[in-house]
Amino acid sequence: MSNSSNILQPSQPAIFVEDSSGNIDTFSLIGSLPLLFVKTILIGIPLLLLYATAQRKTASSLPPFRWLIQRINAWQYLLWGPSIIQRKFDTAKGEPFEVLAPDTRYVFVSSEKHINELDTAPDTVLSLQAASKQMLQPVYTMHGFNWFDRRGTEGVGFIRALRTLLTNNLPRILPEVGYLVRRRLSKLHSESPIQNGSRVSAIYPMIVNIVVLANAVSFFGKDIAKNESFMVSALAYVEETLICAEIVRLTPKFLSPLIGGIIAHRLHSHQKIFDTLLQIAEERCQERDLKNLGHQVPKHDDCIQWIMETSPRKNPWTAKRVVHEVMAIWFGSVHALSTTITFAIHDLSLHPEYVEPLRNELSTSYEAFERTGDGLPLLDSFIKESARLTPVESMSTRRSALKPFIISDGTKLAPGDWACTPVRAIMQNADLYPSPLDFQGFRFVDKETLEQLNIDAKVTQSKPSSLTTVDNTWHVWGTGRMACPGRFYAAAIMKVIVSQMLLNYDCELVEKESSRWFTWRSSMLPKPSTTVVLTHRTEEKSMATLVT
Repeated sequence: MSNSSNILQPSQPAIFVEDSSGNIDTFSLIGSLPLLFVKTILIGIPLLLLYATAQRKTASSLPPFRWLIQRINAWQYLLWGPSIIQRKFDTAKGEPFEVLAPDTRYVFVSSEKHINELDTAPDTVLSLQAASKQMLQPVYTMHGFNWFDRRGTEGVGFIRALRTLLTNNLPRILPEVGYLVRRRLSKLHSESPIQNGSRVSAIYPMIVNIVVLANAVSFFGKDIAKNESFMVSALAYVEETLICAEIVRLTPKFLSPLIGGIIAHRLHSHQKIFDTLLQIAEERCQERDLKNLGHQVPKHDDCIQWIMETSPRKNPWTAKRVVHEVMAIWFGSVHALSTTITFAIHDLSLHPEYVEPLRNELSTSYEAFERTGDGLPLLDSFIKESARLTPVESMSTRRSALKPFIISDGTKLAPGDWACTPVRAIMQNADLYPSPLDFQGFRFVDKETLEQLNIDAKVTQSKPSSLTTVDNTWHVWGTGRMACPGRFYAAAIMKVIVSQMLLNYDCELVEKESSRWFTWRSSMLPKPSTTVVLTHRTEEKSMATLVT
């Protein structure tokens, strides 16, 4: 890496929120994820020895040397998870295979038959909720949220809130989000440092900044987005959740309440988010009670209201329960969107031949997309291809075994084991994707559409598909009945942000050959130090004057 990362200090980008007059205030800092993960390992070292001792006692039937090798391999998974999963997938030839982590045994399946077995298994046997609970440790990271292992125990109205109500409101949400994203990009760009006559920006922190704003406006409205202290916490919350959850996961179970409690007490973002949203949710619950008595109450169109209204009628959720659900949704949306958008912008720089046809599409179809939340097939395919080659996750369809489960080939899962799919390996499988390691930005577009646009795509899939597709070759959103209900919103926000970047800026990576990501467990995360040169498309000639 060059010295530019030190000049930019990419671990400390500013966050901005517009007030009613259009002014923008600066606040908050975002930490470096790689550094935080190193801290996680260092904090965990004293705990590892204790954990290993406990594990040795439960595995006394193994010879000491074999047990030691097994544990070393399990800890290697933390640093090289995606490559370990890929290697085992290649040798398994379509059969189930296992990967050991320090805290879990993962059993991966990739055939349509075996995936269907996971999807149709009862929630009382294989549970997505329990797997998510282990991943995020919500008791410590979400202000005491201790959700049930079985899905639907308290109702599943949030699925309708995301899949139907949020999606149906996209035509109302997207124009405003597009305007705010455009303003935010302009401000962040104007405050980026100048090197060699060009403005240089740390792209991942910039995108996180923008996604936090877009989600806040979409989920809660502009009033919340103007609350500076809330927005600071909303940004910090994602990183704090990742680190806190990881430390607790690597801690022996009998120490988890102590360690988790100490960490949660020292992290303040979840407390601020909870307190702010709880006040709103309590007011909404009071309005709900008044409405039931026949009173006129204000109408609200936001996620808090939709989740509250879709909770069980016989046992409606309390304000606290509504806020807990919103916090969980917030984490997932910011983390996944920021990472996927960042990699897509990297690919715009790495594959500039796609910029012109994408801009041509936007010039004729972007306004129609904002009005409907649908469309832009070229951009849709480009983002999907980027996500195929640099996915946020190498693991999908997570299910934690609550009871013993046997896959039809005889592979056994004990309680606590996970069943999952190797999503990255499947998406880069030559049997499913021609030229699987080559970036082909329009491979998912319908051939007739490409012909109409006079675009010669070298490689296309036999069956066109969209970014929101869920099938046995595309597990980014999960599979079957447990597929992500918020994927239509997520795809639309990705298109808005990438569109605004394309329409307003030329983008070039400063160091195209440098590593752009790091891995932790099964995740691939952009390096905060990766920088890009953003040149405003209407101001190229003014840059020289700006330097002087």
